Amino acid sequence: MTPSTYGAVATTLKEPAMSSMPLMSADCFSNDIHKLDTTSMMWTLISAKGTPARWRDFHSATIIGTKMYVFGGRADRFGPFHSNNEIYCNRIKVFDTETNSWLDSPPTPVLPEGRRSHSAFSYNGELYVFGGYNARLNRHFHDLWKFNPVSFSWRKIEPKGKGPCPRRRQCCCRVGDKIILFGGTSPSPEEGMGDEFDLMDHSDLYILDFSPSLKTLCKLAVIQYSLDQSCLPHDIRWELTAMTTNSTISRPIVSSQG
Repeated sequence: MTPSTYGAVATTLKEPAMSSMPLMSADCFSNDIHKLDTTSMMWTLISAKGTPARWRDFHSATIIGTKMYVFGGRADRFGPFHSNNEIYCNRIKVFDTETNSWLDSPPTPVLPEGRRSHSAFSYNGELYVFGGYNARLNRHFHDLWKFNPVSFSWRKIEPKGKGPCPRRRQCCCRVGDKIILFGGTSPSPEEGMGDEFDLMDHSDLYILDFSPSLKTLCKLAVIQYSLDQSCLPHDIRWELTAMTTNSTISRPIVSSQG
């Protein structure tokens, strides 16, 4: 089978306005699906069956097995064109890459808030969503949610340890059983430090460990309960210092956009 990469278009497109309107370009959301053949490096526009996901941008599209799970993003209440009536969908849409079909999704009783510019990744056959931003609520998130494709259910995860502050546009990369999170954008904590949107970019790093060792759990307990470290071996004390030292590579940077 030829290797391929699927992806829902994630950015707004420029398309001609309708013929009854003046000849001009208008911002337009997309819900197209394109497939990249990684052998020939050729793109193909997919003629998808079923009811497609709503037009949107800044969403996530995560492959698990042969299905693509689309979550979040920014859309417009009245259609594919911008009208300053943003909506943030919080329901999963599933695309089957074997049949090129959008599947009907059952309702779920518990849902994360709708958001855009979040991170999404898969681990052990489940989908995880972290962070993001909802402009209607004027809220940045730092919550972690897990979606099970088999039961089609969400569950909020509460990891041990101190996690990242609320943010969007961060990078999350999976390395083995760990998720490496870097950067992102958040509201400025001090007046005058951010840009005209009062935002600033981070340069910090966090690690989410899905399979921590007993040693790691013990070190977390020492940090959490401020236990005496004087009797511990030198290498353990060094590791504890590394775990609690500021991990930023530079000072926070003023964001150039919202």
